[in-house]
Amino acid sequence: MTGSLWALVTATAVFLAIHIIPSSFMRSALVARVGTGAYLGGFSLLSAGAMIWMIFAYLDAPDGPIFWQFENSARYTAIGLMIVASVLFVSAYTSRNPTAIGNEKKVTDPAARGGIVAITRHPLMWSFVLWAIAHLLNNGDLRSIIFFGGFGLLAFLGTIMIDKKRAADLGEKWTEFKNSTSNIPFLAVFQGRAKLSISQLWWRVIAGFVLFMAFFHLHAW
Repeated sequence: MTGSLWALVTATAVFLAIHIIPSSFMRSALVARVGTGAYLGGFSLLSAGAMIWMIFAYLDAPDGPIFWQFENSARYTAIGLMIVASVLFVSAYTSRNPTAIGNEKKVTDPAARGGIVAITRHPLMWSFVLWAIAHLLNNGDLRSIIFFGGFGLLAFLGTIMIDKKRAADLGEKWTEFKNSTSNIPFLAVFQGRAKLSISQLWWRVIAGFVLFMAFFHLHAW
C-alpha cells in the first residue's frame, strides 16, 4: 500500500497510533494480560513493521506541492543541527538515564543526573526531533513534511508520554529527578537546577561528531 501521498499519510498515522495509543491508556492492561516481555516484543514488531511501511510509502510517494525552498543557509543550519543530534544520539545509548527502557531504577542514582541528562532527560527523542527539523529545512515538499514531520512530532510527544509514565510508575522518586533535570534542552542548566559535567561529555561529543561525519559522507548513498 504505497505509491501515493494518501498511502504515506495512512502509514504515518498508523506509525503514530502504534506509539501513542498503547502508551496513553492500554499499556498497563496489556502488560497485565500478556506480560512485559511479550508486550515489548509485540510492540517492537508492530513498530518495526509500521516504520518499514512508512519508509517505503515515503520513497514511492510523489513530492506533492512545495511549501518552502531555502538556500544554502538552511543546509549549513541543518549540518549544525545534525551534529548536535548525533551527539545526543550517541549519549542516549552510553549514559545512565531513568527515561530509557530498563533504567528506571537509576532514578535515584546521582550519576544519572549529570552529563547529557543535565542537558535533557530525553536525549534520544530530541536527537530525532532535531533530525526531523534539519531535514524539513531542506525539504519543503508535502511528502517530506508528512514523513519527517511525523517522526519529529512523535519524538516530541514521546518526551511527554515518557514523563507521564515514569511519574505514574516511580512517584516521588521521579518528581525529585524531574525537578533536577529538564525536558527542553539546557533549560535546567539555565535555571540552575542542573550542572554540566565536561568530563562526562567530551568523548561523547567526539563520538557524536564521528558518527555525523560517517552519515554525512554516506548520505548520498
